[in-house]
Amino acid sequence: MEHIKPCEDSIYCLEQYSPEKSVNHNQTYSHPCRFSELCRNIHDTSHSIQFTHDKHDVSQCEYDMNCSNLTDPTHRFSYRHTGLPDYLIPCRNQQECRNLTSEHRKKYFHGEKINTLTVNKNSPKRTSQTKRKFESKNPQNQSQQDHIAQHTRFQEQSRAKKSPCTLNEQSSHVGSFENEESNRKELLATFYTEVAGRSTIIEANAFDRYHNPTGRIYDLGRDSAFSEYSILIAQFYTDWEFNDTAMKIPIDALKVKGFHVTHVKTEDKCIKEIASNRYQIVWIISTNNIQNSSFISALTTYHSSGGAIFLFADNTPYVCHVSEFLKTKFGITLEGDYYGDKTLVYKENGYQQTGHFGQHDIFTGIENLYEGITICHPVYSTPASRTKFITIATATDGNSSIAVYDPLLTSTEGRLCLDCGFTKLFRKWDSAGTERYIINASCWLLGMEKRLKQKNQS
Repeated sequence: MEHIKPCEDSIYCLEQYSPEKSVNHNQTYSHPCRFSELCRNIHDTSHSIQFTHDKHDVSQCEYDMNCSNLTDPTHRFSYRHTGLPDYLIPCRNQQECRNLTSEHRKKYFHGEKINTLTVNKNSPKRTSQTKRKFESKNPQNQSQQDHIAQHTRFQEQSRAKKSPCTLNEQSSHVGSFENEESNRKELLATFYTEVAGRSTIIEANAFDRYHNPTGRIYDLGRDSAFSEYSILIAQFYTDWEFNDTAMKIPIDALKVKGFHVTHVKTEDKCIKEIASNRYQIVWIISTNNIQNSSFISALTTYHSSGGAIFLFADNTPYVCHVSEFLKTKFGITLEGDYYGDKTLVYKENGYQQTGHFGQHDIFTGIENLYEGITICHPVYSTPASRTKFITIATATDGNSSIAVYDPLLTSTEGRLCLDCGFTKLFRKWDSAGTERYIINASCWLLGMEKRLKQKNQS
């Protein structure tokens, strides 16, 4: 069967899984199938045109599914495990990925170099340079292992050209990853539950009517674990429903996790409180106008100094505080008045798929999530703003409804989470996943990974 031209990035290719680029890219370039010759779709014509299925000549791992190295992409490439692919999916965040859960690492790899030359020792020797040039023009003659080995050799050549400084940085990545993994274990033992990062928890004892597991052991954060941290809730929108009684419900839920909570309703009080440096997180519940001209400046300073913010907006015009802040930081504005009132469904890579949300710590223990009633959406002024402020859930109208900003560990800024339908805070609080999502997001906003790293360094 004739294949289309092989992608030069082979198993490392990010574009073959990109929501924006995958369709065009995969119609132009072929890639090695992750299941090699064991693929169930090997006889499907359309699949076999886009994917190569050469024999992956490796032995079965003696530990099989009990193997402790299932998260190691090199081991997975070197040994077979029942029902699992030979190649992992390249994570779109690569080395910046902070998802250290075994569930994620079993499926994704993060730029680790895989030495393909140690596998398939019985394969034919590599051809001459002239023949390789001929084969590159005739992709059907190029084997899957040569396809991958070509990229490996390219990496070796690129690596040899880099400065000693760059090589030292690369060699230190392993140690850095081990430190991050150690921090993650400490995080799980102290602050996060054992199911952190998992939306699908099939071993749960019971499920609610929305098929989300019941019980706080399936939340992201452990009960009472956050007693050293404080949250300021600045509620600028109020009506006959969204009163102190309604606000008490999410406040009580936060207190179960140990948070100390202060609730204010004016910009002046909010500015005064955030200037006290007593709060690690601020909730901003937007309304239709800004009264204090210094408010956005005060909020920006708070965030730049490490403060985390949960940004709540709703339908236009109840977006002002959040929209002005995002415009100042990223050139992003909010608009829209979509009547949603539907439920989003978990899909591991469904971040930008209509009616879905993807894998994230915020969605721990949530397979179905209420989107809210009236919903706005972000408007990105530049492609760069889209890469900084990342969509993790898409409303049923196809627009981003939940987005996050997760700065590098070396940054002084705090995390951000945007929710585009704050009516869920006081209407249908008991709907699919709402309480768990709001509390999970608040726990995540603390950025405990960075706090633990700083503590261990001091």
